[in-house]
Amino acid sequence: MKQQRLGFVGLGDDTASACLSMLKIMDGRSGISWSLSDPDAADVLMVANESTDETRRWEHTSKPRIVVYHHNEPKPSASHVLQHPFRVMQLLSVLEDVASLLAPTQSQTPLKTDLPPSSIQAGAEAADVGEFWDSLHELLYGDFPAAAHWYVAQSDEGELWLDARSRRFMADPLLLKRMMHHNIRPGVLRACNAPATEGAVACSLFAMSWMITPHLPAGLSSWISADSAFQLLRWPSFGSLAKSRSDLTLCALLTKKALTRDQVLSLSQAAEDDTDRFINACAISGLMRYDKADLQTLPGVSAEAAGSRFGGLIKGLRSRLGLSA
Repeated sequence: MKQQRLGFVGLGDDTASACLSMLKIMDGRSGISWSLSDPDAADVLMVANESTDETRRWEHTSKPRIVVYHHNEPKPSASHVLQHPFRVMQLLSVLEDVASLLAPTQSQTPLKTDLPPSSIQAGAEAADVGEFWDSLHELLYGDFPAAAHWYVAQSDEGELWLDARSRRFMADPLLLKRMMHHNIRPGVLRACNAPATEGAVACSLFAMSWMITPHLPAGLSSWISADSAFQLLRWPSFGSLAKSRSDLTLCALLTKKALTRDQVLSLSQAAEDDTDRFINACAISGLMRYDKADLQTLPGVSAEAAGSRFGGLIKGLRSRLGLSA
């Protein structure tokens, strides 16, 4: 877990004490552990919204500052502010925003160098969409937590921004629309201090994954064992994305019980590519549990038996969705 030091400047003992109590409550809720420090050694400062000799000393510091103001005062123009009295989640939110500005150390950064968008050549890392996919998995599920708030992937047609805190992507609306039908080949995700550009719209992690998976190499992702047992934790939200009979069948099967890939193929009669795409997108989105299979082989499972067992379920599901037989 990343360690950061917090210093107080010009704040009363009651405010500092309340903040420290909240920091203890927040232990384990994020990838950062905050500890009390004197201002000179602190990584981040919480500064009173008052003009005193003590606060003026830190007006031009390079350290991130959180200005604390009372509810009956005008909101300061500082980049990071916190209205007093504040709650635990309000404190956590502003600390996470500020932490994204702190330069990560090499041992804490799962991805490549921290670069602003202007210094990354468009398309330079876009040779293989698999590199984007690998960097996304490493960022979300690697050994080290995300070291920044924002990550950006460049392509010849635009930028994809990942909000690591909410696990949502941001992109130009026209770019997202084009991604539904074309492979834009985004490059490796890199940490970036700047937020997404104005006008960008949000896209869920599953939606982005679903648009990327058709352009990945065939088969399951490298971190997924073919002999795993797969089970959906909840149905994915397809929204306006294209979906097929096999997608709905896979949803129905995999929410019912854990199945191996071979069992899924046998019961669903879905194509291997469609099945692998579904598993890859759901797994990286956190919608699917996949563990080493410890299941008894289903004896004599045939297409006819599968149709008898699940035909009624799928028929009813398709009827409710208004799909033709």
